[in-house]
Amino acid sequence: MAGSGPDVHPGASRKKFRFSDVKARVRAPGGVSGISIINRRSGNLALAHPRGGVYTFSMKHSKIPAFAIAAIFVAIFSSVGRTADAPSDNAAGLSGSVQDLKDASQGGAKDRQPAPTPAPISSEQVQFWDKLKDGSFDSVCKNAQIKLSQNAVIADVVGIGGGLKRYIRSFPSRQLALIDEINVKLNANYGHEVLNIPDVGAFSLGITGGVEGKSMVVRPLESDKYCSQLKTLVKLYDVKTVLPVTAKRISAMAVGEIWKLPVVVRYGVSAGIGATVPEILTISFGASETKERRPSVSLYRIDENNLRLRLRLDHITVKSVGVSARSIDIPAGDIGLLSGEDAISKLANKTLASQINKYIAFSLAYSHVRVRGQKLLLEFYINPKDPEQVEKTAEFLAGNIATLRKFIKMGLKFDSFSEEMDARSGVGNIGQVADDVGATIGAGSAFAGSDHYSGRSNNFNVTIPVLHSQQNSWASNHHRYQSLNEDGRTIHVQQESRVSNGQSFNVPFVGAMMKYDSQKHIYVVNKETTDGKVSRPSLIYQQHEGFVRSVDSSARDMIDQANNVLKYAGVKGNGTTGENLIPSADIFPPVPYDESLSADGDFPSGQSKTYKAAMMSFRLLFNEKAVQDIVFAAPQLILKAYINVMRERVGQVLDKVKDLFSINEKGKVSYDYDAASARLEPEFPVEGATNPLDIVRNVAYSAARFIERITAVRNESNWKDQSEKLSKVASGSEMKYDDFLKVVIQMVDTRDISSEIYVHTDKKIKGEPDVSQNYNIFNNRADGFDRSYDDVTKMQQRFAEPTELTD
Repeated sequence: MAGSGPDVHPGASRKKFRFSDVKARVRAPGGVSGISIINRRSGNLALAHPRGGVYTFSMKHSKIPAFAIAAIFVAIFSSVGRTADAPSDNAAGLSGSVQDLKDASQGGAKDRQPAPTPAPISSEQVQFWDKLKDGSFDSVCKNAQIKLSQNAVIADVVGIGGGLKRYIRSFPSRQLALIDEINVKLNANYGHEVLNIPDVGAFSLGITGGVEGKSMVVRPLESDKYCSQLKTLVKLYDVKTVLPVTAKRISAMAVGEIWKLPVVVRYGVSAGIGATVPEILTISFGASETKERRPSVSLYRIDENNLRLRLRLDHITVKSVGVSARSIDIPAGDIGLLSGEDAISKLANKTLASQINKYIAFSLAYSHVRVRGQKLLLEFYINPKDPEQVEKTAEFLAGNIATLRKFIKMGLKFDSFSEEMDARSGVGNIGQVADDVGATIGAGSAFAGSDHYSGRSNNFNVTIPVLHSQQNSWASNHHRYQSLNEDGRTIHVQQESRVSNGQSFNVPFVGAMMKYDSQKHIYVVNKETTDGKVSRPSLIYQQHEGFVRSVDSSARDMIDQANNVLKYAGVKGNGTTGENLIPSADIFPPVPYDESLSADGDFPSGQSKTYKAAMMSFRLLFNEKAVQDIVFAAPQLILKAYINVMRERVGQVLDKVKDLFSINEKGKVSYDYDAASARLEPEFPVEGATNPLDIVRNVAYSAARFIERITAVRNESNWKDQSEKLSKVASGSEMKYDDFLKVVIQMVDTRDISSEIYVHTDKKIKGEPDVSQNYNIFNNRADGFDRSYDDVTKMQQRFAEPTELTD
């Protein structure tokens, strides 16, 4: 959080102090909580791992390269790839972790807590769970798949490929689904070396183009046991395709069955330059622009009487620039793979070498991407028992080429609707396309809408062979949603996102042993009617956290991230509240505390357990009134709320001087220096690390900066600039998302906010039941909160790219 560290300025007091004999509970880079750093006079650094054992590193005589130290720390502590901005402990300052664990295991008095309700599963949560589990080590049966492919190259320019892929996936409900995927693709690539720069490398230009089509059939299975379905997986004679589309085959679809026909047409240009450090690294820099059209059709048998037809069209332009470094791949012959010169051996060697190099290669990459596009979505409900309606649907979808031609024709009409058009004109364009399709299949549209979007992102990826890989991105996007179903009303969404995906101990052909994924999103929402009236903004925060194989303390920490925000709700700068917190220790019970297992009586060595997988979703909604309360809050209230949150980090200091802060009419934060010095110096007389007066000064400075940014929102001249500014303030680099929320949630009335926490587990711990529950908090069901949230999330879910298990 801004101002949490020393920031020495000229003239600042140089008197030092030391928190003596303190044992600090910190969070390791990988996110494993409960690490105890123990002060050793020997000069060694001792780290106690929560799974037991103390790792001691001699810092006096060893000369260890920096990269080796980094690798050691990654190997020990980055087991879940936690983002660096994990929240701090609940207590102020540097408090120990042992008493927290004792209190959790012994129960104690419980505050009033929300009651859980059955959890409906959103497509966003399904998508997060799918990505979390994908690529992780699991049972042999679960990772089993059949993949057959064949590729050919014509004249070194045009490539033709295709193949079959058959695999099994699990819904969050644990029901299994069999997926048959057949793809055909045609690619054309042309590259030309323009210039060769001595001692640097070649500068080249390239042109690419291609068409790719897929047939995907998803069929639910009765069992939830992977191994019991291996016989089904190998029955290649039972492979099912979407084509040919006939009325008879449509009517015979099983309940829950999904057919998908996605098509991608792309072309692009690129330029790049690369250099090679012999036998070590390849360094490259490049830029590209790609345009894509993505028409797709899907059919979903919802129940015996309802079949959903969805038609999607996505036009997208992507511009990117990036730089990367990667270690040289090891040739198949040097790895020592299969011997032989026949075609099968060569193909096997190539495949094995590719997989092995994927895991043993070091890579580092950064890219900046800009995206602009527009999506059209049409949705129809068809009665599968109505022969005439099914026949018309089959005729509309019959044949890949004919279907693609229909999409292109629709796209020409769609292209005429620009983002700058007024809402009424947009409704007319959407309605015309929906009517054309509806007349063809004999059904009215259940949904017809569009999404015009633009955005940019910064992406950073690093891979340390076998040990760890990390992908981080920071994105800013604007969406303009419009649909016939909302009387032509337009929803404007300004979105800021931070995404972090980490995986550790990546075993070739097996997958990652441990994973931790995190997504945090800020949405600022305005609604516009067809007559041009725009609402005041509301604000939504959405967070998803999940792991594969992690200790119980990390599982509780996911829920406590939400609790650490909710405990500040409506307190107006006065401490915290214990109401409306989720019982993380009830959902993920700690191992009972056993003093006999403690090291020196203070660190509970070895008292933890490992869960297989779990996820948590946290949603917090501020309605229009709450946002106005934040934006127009009195500077004195903002200052008080800010200092209240800062007590988490430097409470020992602030508790002595918080009444000495003041703010003038120009927004300058000051404090009584002499009084602060008189109070702090007797408390911290020992010279040492950080001057407590520097901490006070930094808090005053960072508080003034925060107040300035909040008040800047109200000074913007129009609603669009105000919403964009608010989203930037909420996601600014000076504060983490959850720190911003901790401050602003204090300034609102709890009747004007709503929250929901969803928890889903796959524990694999004997005697511990799994959980799939929602916790509704505050005013979730009243005053239109459901409608406000649903308006946005339903649009997002509809226009999101379908996962393997959704349409």
